[in-house]
Amino acid sequence: SSCFPCKLSLAAMGVAGRYEEYSKKEVQFIENELKDWFLQRRFAMERNMALKSTLDANNFTGLSMANQAVPDAQKVMWSDLVQGRPDLEDSLSNNAKQMKTEMYTKMFKDATDLDHACRIPGSTYLRCLSESFKDKAGTRTMKCQPSFDVFDACRKGIMQQQAQALENGLIKQDIADRRAKALFERRSILLDTQS
Repeated sequence: SSCFPCKLSLAAMGVAGRYEEYSKKEVQFIENELKDWFLQRRFAMERNMALKSTLDANNFTGLSMANQAVPDAQKVMWSDLVQGRPDLEDSLSNNAKQMKTEMYTKMFKDATDLDHACRIPGSTYLRCLSESFKDKAGTRTMKCQPSFDVFDACRKGIMQQQAQALENGLIKQDIADRRAKALFERRSILLDTQS
């Protein structure tokens, strides 16, 4: 004769065994996902640190001007190119004005490749500055204002693109981090049920 309670316990053990096996596989999957997340974050950090140290070593300052090794005179000129207004003071001699426009132009051309969106507007403004270096500041500003406005709009567009890219990158990173946190919590729950 068969024992009804015995059949129930065997069926229950089968479900418990299947759940235990499923839990082990899910824990393995979660651990693999967490390892992938960790490695991606680690590689990204190491890549970014290597890029930053290479750029710092070569006096690249970027739009944020965060490189402390760059000489102050270059920082000021770079700031003018990136967010200010490259200009020539009336107190400078004509030779000094010409030299300053050449320095602005060289710095700008070294910082932008031919495909850069602001290369043409920036070069146009700097050419206007160079061609009118003998003029007084007011006259030069009137001559060069239209080309500066185009250059300034381009710079602002680039800054906006970079701000948007940064925000999108942070959102993606936050999503990945929240997913990893949820996976870690799920892993903890599964491990607690196995104990």
